Amino acid sequence: MRSFLRLLACLLLLAPLAARADSQLLAALREGGLVIFLRHAETGGAWPDQALAVLGECESQRDLDATGRAQSVEIGESFRRLGIPVSRVMASPFCRSMETAALAFGQVEPEPALSLPRHVDAAARAAMGEALLALLPTAPPVGNWVMVGHSYHIIAAGGPPPQPQGAAVILRPLGERRFTVLGMIPPQGWRELERLRLAGSP
Repeated sequence: MRSFLRLLACLLLLAPLAARADSQLLAALREGGLVIFLRHAETGGAWPDQALAVLGECESQRDLDATGRAQSVEIGESFRRLGIPVSRVMASPFCRSMETAALAFGQVEPEPALSLPRHVDAAARAAMGEALLALLPTAPPVGNWVMVGHSYHIIAAGGPPPQPQGAAVILRPLGERRFTVLGMIPPQGWRELERLRLAGSP
């Protein structure tokens, strides 16, 4: 019982700190100047499909399922309700990334650098990381940039694994192909930020 009470006390002490961190992240997102790397929404699995995929032919690829489509729409609605500005949306040409971007933001530029190679080995992983770093703006953008793609790119570039599908890694570009990670938001996390704002945070 004492151990349980100590754990409960710790959780109660940490809760305000977590809320403050979320509040700071939301304020940064609303201010702009960030890059949001959004892993495509839910596909019902994470099995590799790139070896046989034909770009532009969605039936040859692993596509969003009903959950993923709903996630994409909900993420976009949360952005608008939270007042998070988006000035540019880029996406891997794979259908699941393009559809995530289109459903969430209503706009999308296909970006080949965010695509997947036929075979993912050590060299391919390194190349995907370099490709993402090369896409980073040299100065903070006006509004925020969104990049919708696959987990390989952000991991190879030195960021955290975006888990689960639909998770977003929030980056502050530092110039010279460098960035710092401000946080990671799972698909349902945008609703949590909405609740935080309604509770009185910015």
